[in-house]
Amino acid sequence: MSTRADGSGRLRRTVTYPVVWSLPVMALLVLVAMPFNDQFYEFWVNYDAQGDAQQYERIYTSRIFRHTSGVLSGQLLALLAGAALARRHRQPVALAIGASLAVLLAVETFAIAYPLARAQEGVFLTTAPLDDPVLVRVLLCELAAYPLYAAVGVGLGTLLFGRLPRGPGRMLLRLLLLLSLLVTWSVITMIGLSQDDRFNGPDWVLWVIPPLAAGTAVALAGLSLDVWRETAVLVGDWGYGASLALLVGTSAYAVGLNLIAWLLGRRRRRSDSAGC
Repeated sequence: MSTRADGSGRLRRTVTYPVVWSLPVMALLVLVAMPFNDQFYEFWVNYDAQGDAQQYERIYTSRIFRHTSGVLSGQLLALLAGAALARRHRQPVALAIGASLAVLLAVETFAIAYPLARAQEGVFLTTAPLDDPVLVRVLLCELAAYPLYAAVGVGLGTLLFGRLPRGPGRMLLRLLLLLSLLVTWSVITMIGLSQDDRFNGPDWVLWVIPPLAAGTAVALAGLSLDVWRETAVLVGDWGYGASLALLVGTSAYAVGLNLIAWLLGRRRRRSDSAGC
């Protein structure tokens, strides 16, 4: 009985290890996001594109969204994986594993999305995807945020998990926190994706709310032209500012949360040593 229980426990620990479950989940997220991103322009922006300018915007925006399929949910996945690693390892180890895992997730995202998106492109765009500076920039910035989000997750996990109340309600509280995070993240991301031409809000909000910046960067990478005038006019920055805000804001959260977690942990260890 004891041997069977130990084997079952080892299997459960293996299956629930972040490296094991996050990679297949990432693949699934890219595949699920691809049809949504493919129809994003027609459904959310303009279902009846007319004229050369609007047709070009539809084709180009669809390219941006196809090639970034899964990146926004992948950032959340990297954060959750980092938080899960913080439960199993000391903070420095969790950071190292989390950053490495996040890089793998970023590579996997690109490796799955790129050929699928490439296969759906017609002959209307003469520039290859990797020769498009706007697409390359937004894609690199979104993927570079993965390890930063993993570090944010480690900081959050280190701060929260040791402070959740023990007992039968602990699992319920974790589920409620996860559900709240998923709903909030989804709403913020959709607000970012709904931006057209330029960000309709104060710029500092993008620096404070990285998921909003991530969604805005993707949207404006394809929708920085005002195509409703007689001649299309560039009114946005192709998402450059939002991409910068994403990386800087996420870096600030990663450093701040992990520094706070480390300082609190050191104080707790000193208190325990003094108590002994």
